[in-house]
Amino acid sequence: MFVNLSHILNEGTPVLMTNPKVKFEPMMRIANGDFCNVTMVHLFTHHGTHMDAPWHWNPEGKTIDELGFEDFIFDKPKLIDVRNRPKHVVARSDIEPFFSKNDDTDLLMVFSGVSLLRESNPKEYTENFPSFTVGAAKFVIEETKVRGVAMDFGAVDSPENLAAGNAPVHYILLGRKDVGIRSVVLIEEANLIPILGKKVKRVFAMPLLLEGLDASPINMFAEVE
Repeated sequence: MFVNLSHILNEGTPVLMTNPKVKFEPMMRIANGDFCNVTMVHLFTHHGTHMDAPWHWNPEGKTIDELGFEDFIFDKPKLIDVRNRPKHVVARSDIEPFFSKNDDTDLLMVFSGVSLLRESNPKEYTENFPSFTVGAAKFVIEETKVRGVAMDFGAVDSPENLAAGNAPVHYILLGRKDVGIRSVVLIEEANLIPILGKKVKRVFAMPLLLEGLDASPINMFAEVE
């Protein structure tokens, strides 16, 4: 069985901080006498459930179209629930206990619970989301085989750091050469609620192949038992 892990995009889609909103512009409508329905879609590369390519914060990293299909398909995903952690952060101590010495997990999915507020309190969801610590990012890069990190919140760095133009966790996870030794793809705003308590066999995260760009909204879905 397959389950959807992407949030549906519409003009009411919550957007982080000062990001622009989704806009659907009708170009032709049968109801108006046109022969078909056609729409112009105005999207930000980080709208809704989306994938960050390394180039997002790493000028030497791959752009979204340069990634391979192996970057979009994960055969050994792991979901961890970090709800109610102190200080609203995901620390190394939250992740490390779920990994064994020879763990072959290729996708780490982190459920913080903040996505439960996406509809009822979008301001909290978009302006006060959790973040990863630098220690957690270093653990993922240096001590696991993970190729992708997915989360149910808007960004791996804190709102305060992003507002200041600083992204130390992105730098590490996206492989910027002064702080990172390799890169992973980041999947932000994943809808992980449908797989809570389920055994996940595989995860697929398919972006638009936007030439030379930093990120893309994705269709994300999981195969579950």
